[in-house]
Amino acid sequence: MKWKEFLHRIKKINYKMIMAVIFLVCVIIVGSVTFPFTMEHIGLMLTKTNSYYNAALTAERVDKSYQEMLDFDRFGLQDKGFYINLYGLIARIIGQRYINERIKLDNGHLTEETEYQDTWFAAVQMKKLYDRQKEKGKDFLFIMAPNQVPKYRDIMPAGYVNVSNGNADELIDALRDTEVPALDLRDVMYDEGLSHEEAFFVTDHHWKPETGLWSIKKIIETLTQAGTIGPVDPMYTNIEEYDVEVHEKIFLGSFGRRTGVFFAGIDDFSVITPRFETDFSVYLPYSETEMHGSFRDMLIDESKLEVKFFESNPYVVYGHAEEGLIQYRNENAPVDLKVLAIGDSFSHVSYIWLPLIFKTCDQIDMRYIEEDFEKHYADFDPDIVLVMVNPKQVVMENTTYDFFNENILH
Repeated sequence: MKWKEFLHRIKKINYKMIMAVIFLVCVIIVGSVTFPFTMEHIGLMLTKTNSYYNAALTAERVDKSYQEMLDFDRFGLQDKGFYINLYGLIARIIGQRYINERIKLDNGHLTEETEYQDTWFAAVQMKKLYDRQKEKGKDFLFIMAPNQVPKYRDIMPAGYVNVSNGNADELIDALRDTEVPALDLRDVMYDEGLSHEEAFFVTDHHWKPETGLWSIKKIIETLTQAGTIGPVDPMYTNIEEYDVEVHEKIFLGSFGRRTGVFFAGIDDFSVITPRFETDFSVYLPYSETEMHGSFRDMLIDESKLEVKFFESNPYVVYGHAEEGLIQYRNENAPVDLKVLAIGDSFSHVSYIWLPLIFKTCDQIDMRYIEEDFEKHYADFDPDIVLVMVNPKQVVMENTTYDFFNENILH
């Protein structure tokens, strides 16, 4: 064989695939002690890794068995994270963009596919909340948070679909057609040049706490421009007035826990606390817990910062994320108005800054509510109602809840 021909053949060798096979063999050998691999499971992993189906199996059977194999919560696998990490590493080496129902975007962040949602019922419920406030001469603002997938950039790999922004556009258009006040933070991000790489975690669908504080700045600006509130000292929304403690490489988000630490990496996580003096109370009715003290004492749970990639979730270091109702009272706040803030985990790192500005603030997550909303609304009698959702959640309970028990059908 001639020397040039030999070099040409060497160049054509697929070293990535060879490395993938070596890693896969390691997984099988090490895993054989604790993981009952069958030839079908091994074949399925090889088949999926190369994006081909075994002709002897139907697509339906392959998908079902493959997902069962990866469902480590149900499957009796010891040291699950080890296998997830190895699988993610193999996928990264061979350039695979999709594993375990998660997709790597062109910017390296993780996302998932979504489907079209009919937003009519959500628009109806938002209009009713707005009308009820308007009848009382009070205020309402709907806030559309951004999505991990940008509205104005196409960074989805070919062959995959995420229509969350399209669903969000449909809801925003419906609200604006009926003159419901709506703030679209996706457009504000674009106008201000705030990139999704800056604003979002790589391995999680949530935005960063820094972005949550930025969103409150935009909400306060919108309320001020509308004449709902007077000018607010910019100190409360200026991140330069806060201490930002960056904990490096401690956060593997909900998407990352499905793909491992090697597929997309590990996120840093920031703990943000005011430099200025704070003193207020927090009451959690459902757990009958009452606290009083500083922002850090009330809303930062540092025990959640322990690094256990497949078990811990630093995102909930802020506040009381899974409470259906959180009541804040702050006599030192500059704005003497009552705010009812409706939202979910996405809005959580946004709403936690509200009690620094408003003396009375109730935060509700309709997914966990244990009482009649209409009664709470009547008793609380808010001056301002805020509703925040992200594009993936436009038809979840926070927009489709039957707030006033009128039994409107979809």
